[in-house]
Amino acid sequence: MPRQPLESVRLDDVELAYRVAGDGPELVVLLHGWPQTGECWRHLAGPLSEGRTVVVPDLRGYGASGLARSGAYDKRATAADLGGLIRHLGFTSATVVGHDRGARVAHRWALDRPSEVDALVLLDILPTRVVMNSFDRDSASAMWHWFFHRDPDLAQRLVSGNVEAYLGHFFARVRESGAVDEETFQHYVTAFSDPAHLRASFEDYRTGFTVDLERDEADHARGVRVRAPLLVLWGAEGGLAGSDVVRIWQEHHADPAAVSGRAVPGGHYVPEEAPRETLEAVEAFLKQL
Repeated sequence: MPRQPLESVRLDDVELAYRVAGDGPELVVLLHGWPQTGECWRHLAGPLSEGRTVVVPDLRGYGASGLARSGAYDKRATAADLGGLIRHLGFTSATVVGHDRGARVAHRWALDRPSEVDALVLLDILPTRVVMNSFDRDSASAMWHWFFHRDPDLAQRLVSGNVEAYLGHFFARVRESGAVDEETFQHYVTAFSDPAHLRASFEDYRTGFTVDLERDEADHARGVRVRAPLLVLWGAEGGLAGSDVVRIWQEHHADPAAVSGRAVPGGHYVPEEAPRETLEAVEAFLKQL
């Protein structure tokens, strides 16, 4: 996005950093994943802000945002931050677009605070409970870092001081393709080079195996479902290729007819690998609401 000034707001548990583009009456919130910051939306925030207000936060414990004073990095706590952020900006609800970890936060936000989520766009994820209940040898091998990050103490000790090489492993293909340029990659390296922020990002993963999963399972068993119109997009060459993504999300929605989606070119880093296709799909989705 254009280099809008970095702003911050002090919430109950954390100081949250964010950028705002546009000043329209509709609010769109863009939530990044790991190992990224709000910078991953640099191609989309500007175009989406035409006639809208777009806010791009760094999630608690990530990037320029502070560490949680409570030490909590579960999706419910992170989603509550975002509710506080939109109220701070003078809004009561928003369209929420999330990628990777940010999409998991967006899903929890829609379950916990449905009145705050007008519409939902989730990029390249399946529900946490589905992922956790479907690991086999191949998927566990592909997603080995989930299990490594599950022990934040060990992960922090081994990765600290070697962040560039570690992130380089995950970004190798998109750096080679040019989807993530060197300036952006170095921004991500800097963002995760602070040991405390690095550990916070691993805590985000750890909670996925504990309280996040417990809440997802309990809500699903009680019949709690997403109620906002839902668009799901995923990389045609990524880990969800061949999965019945739309059908799975329909099973997690109150109205299966309100769920749509498709694959876009590239792999997992959808906002950076397929920004044009993602923008077109999101704009078409919003026009139908």
